[in-house]
This record gives sequence, C-alpha cells and structure tokens, in this order.
Amino acid sequence: MQIIIISWTDTYTYLAPADTMAIPFFNQTSDYLHCGKPDDPRLFHADSSDQILVWSPQVGNGYQQIIPLKAGLTLAILDGSIHRTFSYRPPRQSPFLEFEFQLEGPAAGQSTFVPHVFQRDGVSVRTVHRRELKIEVLLAGPLLKSYAHTVVEHLPPQDQATLYSWASQVYRDQLGETSPYPQAAFDYVLSGAVTASQISGSDDPFKDLGLYQFGHFWRSQTADMRQVIHQILHCPHRGQLRQSYLADRSLALVGLMLARFSHSEAISYPLIAEDLDRIYAAGRILAGCLNDPPSVATLARLVGLNRLKLNHGFRQVYGTTPFRFLKYCRLSLAQHLLTTSDLDVEVIAHQVGYTSRSNFALAFRQQIGLNPKTFQTEAWQRAI
Repeated sequence: MQIIIISWTDTYTYLAPADTMAIPFFNQTSDYLHCGKPDDPRLFHADSSDQILVWSPQVGNGYQQIIPLKAGLTLAILDGSIHRTFSYRPPRQSPFLEFEFQLEGPAAGQSTFVPHVFQRDGVSVRTVHRRELKIEVLLAGPLLKSYAHTVVEHLPPQDQATLYSWASQVYRDQLGETSPYPQAAFDYVLSGAVTASQISGSDDPFKDLGLYQFGHFWRSQTADMRQVIHQILHCPHRGQLRQSYLADRSLALVGLMLARFSHSEAISYPLIAEDLDRIYAAGRILAGCLNDPPSVATLARLVGLNRLKLNHGFRQVYGTTPFRFLKYCRLSLAQHLLTTSDLDVEVIAHQVGYTSRSNFALAFRQQIGLNPKTFQTEAWQRAI
C-alpha cells in the first residue's frame, strides 16, 4: 500500500453534499474502477497492451489509460471527474515518481511532480472534483532513483537540506547506524523499505511540514512542453513503434519539466532567483506557524516582498494563495493525525491552528466530505 508524501488537493476539491454523514468504502480497486476497452471513443489512441479503466458511475465519470512503455516507465492519460467522496484501500505498490501535466481543469497549463514512496496500512480518501484531463509520466525502479536525485538537485538548497536531513534520520532510526552520506539515506527511503508508521515520531516530516514544499512544485508549461504533450496525445504510430515513440516523448517531457525547476531557467517567472527564495521562505514560515500565522502583509514584510509579488509568487510556486496554502497545511496535518493518533478531535483542531472545533469541522468537511470524527472512526475501523 502506498502513501503519497504530499498530496495537494485543496485547489481541486469542492464541497460535498452537506448531508454527507458517511462515505462509501471500497476494499479493492475493482470496486470503483472497472475494466474498459481500447476502442472507447473517448481515447486519443489506444493499443491492446494498454490498460483501460473507467470510473464506476457510483463515484465518477471518465477513464484512466495506463500505457506501459518499458521497464520502469509508464504513461497514463486520465480524463474524468469525481462526484462522490469515497474512501478506499489502495493496492500495495513499489515506490514511483509521478510527473503530472494538467491539460484541462482548475490547474490547466500547470505541471508538477509527486513522489509516491511510503507504504502504510490504512485507507485513503478521494474527494469530489470537477473534470480534469492530464498526462502522468510514472518512473519506477532504477529510473526512480535516477530521476529522484535529479529532482533534488533542482531544489533550493534549503529544501535539499531538509530532505536529506530527514532521510538521514529515517536511516538511523531504521538501521541503527549513520548513513555514509545523505544520498545513500535518500536511496534507502526510495527503496520502499520504510512504512509510514515507522517514520511517525519526533522526526516525522508531517510534524513540521517541512517536506510539503518538496512534494509539489508547480510550474507553468512552456511552448516546448505543450508541443510534446500534443505529440503524445496524437501519436501517429502503432505497436512497438508506438511504444518507442511514446517512451521517447515521455522522457523528453520530463526533461523539459526538470529544466523548469531550475532557478536559473525559470523562463516564465517574472521573479528573480532571490525573490523565488523568498517565496519558498514564506511557505516555510506559514507551514511552521499553523497556530499563529502572520497576516499576508506581515508575511510579505518578513520575507522582503510586497503583497502583490508575494501573492503572485505563491500562485506561481504553489499553485494557490497564501491563505489556501495555510489551509492545506493545516488540513493535511489534521488528516495525518486523525489516522495515526488517538488524539481527540478538539485537540487535533488546536494543534493544526483552529481555535474552534466547529470551524475546524466545517473546513475539514468542505475538503473531505465528512466530519473529522467520522473520518477518524472510519479510518481506524478499516485499518484493523
């Protein structure tokens, strides 16, 4: 079973029906994703080797097209919407790195990456969202390690230090010895040998939220990226030639995206590298001050930016506003605490910065679709 280190959902979730008191639970993928056919007219192109999955009408509409290309490389084309929040038990999978390119929907024209590293026992939740069309390039095995290290090389120095320090601590906790160098500790985490429950503790990245910034860096797509995306969606080949062509184009797309993560090559950014560092610093300040966050004006002053540039920079880097980023951090930590601790809901509400249990419950229900206590009870029951 996998858990995503960071899952950016606040931008894409919408209010579920107000009378939702419980949500359906699915114990296996086939309960909510059914087998489709390669001749589905909605597909851009398909081959008999593709895996076509369609959403159960009970929860959504649309399809997922999984195209295996070569060892460790998979392309996915996803087009659909979720109209009912549900919980599920994800299948156990080996670690992989996901590069995501949004084509239609709230984040159209944006791209990001998500590391899927940890295994855990428990449940996950899919929340209501409008139609999205996106491409995902999934890297596993040797490609995972190679590209994961490349991603880290493109991160700001502060985030590299946060990631490597945390990985080194996990290595010490698990193996009882110090890693010979930080990259080796990171490789150990990428191997999938660590479960989420094993990293819960004083050095849990969810405790200080330092790794939230590692999980999602949004970048707008360039003209070159859009051209490659068009080539992928309108592949003119079939059979083995199609696989080779799509593999080449998928890796080319990842390469173009990685270039966008470099400060020196942030082509579409009106922000200079120094200002980008200030945006990252502002994100860390908000993530570390959930109980007493500064106002936008104060935050801008703390990092040396004006309010306009701070707001614009947050949309460029995190794909949302400072307020929504703060809300996301609070509710993500709340979900983590509700599923990994036996703390009372009111205690968790205060820990993540809500002075009122009712305000916390409202915000949580807007994002997840049910009350925190119901979520906690169902999560614990289904984890047994």
